[in-house]
Amino acid sequence: MNLIDYTDRQKQIIQASVQLIAQKGIQGLTIKNISRAIGISEPAIYRHFENKNDIILGIISLLKDSTSDNTAAESEKNSTFDAINAMFHGLTDRFVKNPSLTAIIFSEEIFNNNSLLATPVRKMVKRNQDKLIAIIEKGRAMGEIRSDISARQLSNMIIGSFRFLVSKWHLTKFEFDLTGEAEELLNSLEIVLKP
Repeated sequence: MNLIDYTDRQKQIIQASVQLIAQKGIQGLTIKNISRAIGISEPAIYRHFENKNDIILGIISLLKDSTSDNTAAESEKNSTFDAINAMFHGLTDRFVKNPSLTAIIFSEEIFNNNSLLATPVRKMVKRNQDKLIAIIEKGRAMGEIRSDISARQLSNMIIGSFRFLVSKWHLTKFEFDLTGEAEELLNSLEIVLKP
């Protein structure tokens, strides 16, 4: 299910859940805490979601929307670096608008022992890496990207660098300008990736 398919109340519950995880960790995500956060009864939560896993699946939908296809990244007219920049600027903008998402993205404990939740996250990660690999391979064909390192390893370097930056931003309680730091990182990666 996409986030657009949820009702306004379900979206409110999902947002409150993201905030709770950001503040208290996954253990703080209880139906009682959610109901307190939005000012409705616990039974009212169950009218909108069957259980806590369904709420977490809603959060995953929010994450999917955060990493959804960016038209600028897909444009045939863009250079390889414009496409990579568009992809990561889209993510950066989403995190800046909703910093609590970073608590979910890096909270592996949520997904470790629950295949119902881990499967869609694995698919999302794979889809995003496959998209980045396709951009890198297109860039190689155009002579814009180095060819002495595999596209998969280059994608790991890009994603890993970005993940570290966002994780650091989250751990420092958002004390630096993520947009500016991401721009600097992407400029540095461009130097590394060029042939």
